Amino acid sequence: MIVSVAALTIRKGHREKAVDIIQAHIQREKKAVGVVKAYYKKAVNNEDTFLVYVEYDSKRSFAAAEKVSQKLKQDQKVEFALRPHLLRGFYGNFE
Repeated sequence: MIVSVAALTIRKGHREKAVDIIQAHIQREKKAVGVVKAYYKKAVNNEDTFLVYVEYDSKRSFAAAEKVSQKLKQDQKVEFALRPHLLRGFYGNFE
C-alpha cells in the first residue's frame, strides 16, 4: 500500500476555487484503477487548511497515477497537476 498525504493551507480569498479543484481531483482519483481510498478534510482550527489523502493498492498504481498526472501537464490540458504528495510545493502560492 502507498499513501499520499498533503496538508494544504490556501491563501485567503482562494478557498472556493481551491475546494472545487480539490473535489475534482478526489473524484478523479476515486475512479482510478488501484485507488483504495481518496478524500479530503478541512482542519478543525483553520478554515483555509485541508488534508488530502489518497491510498493506492500498490506502487504500480501510484506510478500509473503519476504518469497520468505528468501526461496531462505535458499536454497542457490542465493548468497544473494536483498531486497530494507534491502539493507542499504549492504552499502559499496557490492562485
